[in-house]
Amino acid sequence: MTAAPTFSAGTRPAETYQAAAAPLPAIGWVEVSAGPRGGISLRAGTTVDPDDVYLGGHFPELTVYPGVFTLETIGQAVTAAVGYCAGRLPQLHRLRSARFLAPLLAGDTLTVEASVGPVTEDQSFEVAAQCVRGDGVRAATVRAVYRWPAPDGEGT
Repeated sequence: MTAAPTFSAGTRPAETYQAAAAPLPAIGWVEVSAGPRGGISLRAGTTVDPDDVYLGGHFPELTVYPGVFTLETIGQAVTAAVGYCAGRLPQLHRLRSARFLAPLLAGDTLTVEASVGPVTEDQSFEVAAQCVRGDGVRAATVRAVYRWPAPDGEGT
């Protein structure tokens, strides 16, 4: 759970919110294995915590894990699985499709099952992910392209 920001005398609100805006901890665990065609397979998961400060105002009294958080869960899982390349983390380059099929509510577990890669010449790789709730219902499917950005001063 992420705590709400604490304001103090002598600190501007923008500074307080910036300090509190740490990345959403969107994965609780990740498993990685060899995948087809030289890529990898990953499984990752999290549990929807109704007390998380990020979820408090989304639907008061009915915690719903937003679709953009599902995308963040996939992104953090991919980053944890592939890591750094030349000192840079991969970034979402293109979202090919995202289909949100069932809600993720308070207490639900979300498991991401994805195939990743292989890496192409431009340092990009495809990700095809299925997101499944703890009860076996498919909550989302996502197809995306990630890539490691070019070092500063080089072309994209």
